Amino acid sequence: MSFTGGHNHGSEDSLRLLSRVRTTAHRPLAGAMGGLSYVCLLPQTMAKVLLVAIVFGLAACGAPAGSRQAPALVLPDLAGKTVDLTSFRGKPVLVNFWATWCDTCRAEAPDIEALYRRSDGKFTIIGVSMDENAYTVVPLFIKEHKITYPMLIADSKVSASYAVRGLPTAYLIDSEGRIARRWVGALDVRAAENDILALLKRRPS
Repeated sequence: MSFTGGHNHGSEDSLRLLSRVRTTAHRPLAGAMGGLSYVCLLPQTMAKVLLVAIVFGLAACGAPAGSRQAPALVLPDLAGKTVDLTSFRGKPVLVNFWATWCDTCRAEAPDIEALYRRSDGKFTIIGVSMDENAYTVVPLFIKEHKITYPMLIADSKVSASYAVRGLPTAYLIDSEGRIARRWVGALDVRAAENDILALLKRRPS
């Protein structure tokens, strides 16, 4: 797929974005729109790159997601066991969509693991791998980085219902199964932890 453009088709920022997309289908997209977190675009997103750029410009990372009920999330783990998001009802859940080929995802994994180890059972974290060969590459990544939080394998239905267009994408689900926060791009783990603690304070004892 080729992209063309000139000054009459958009701003210089948009042109720089298109230029970078030509050669970085699976690489982090950074700085093209100014001040954005690194985001790895999924292959099926490339044809809609202009729309993605607009969305990134309008939606700040960590934006409140309202009180919409989280879509169904029923996926297999690496052992083939089916895991249902509703089984964690009663505690906050951080759902992190990621892939081993996404540099930003790899870089933030240790911080997410550290957050999980601080959870003390009061909240949980679920990783959802978007890798096509997840059963091969994810176990190696988990072993290398000593990841202990649950890891699931995405399917097209779940990635579509959660509007995953770039990685990493994360959702914070409250104890009643509602979407509390959504992040696109590198996760601010400290801010995410503060949001989780706020949810825990609001939770009925």
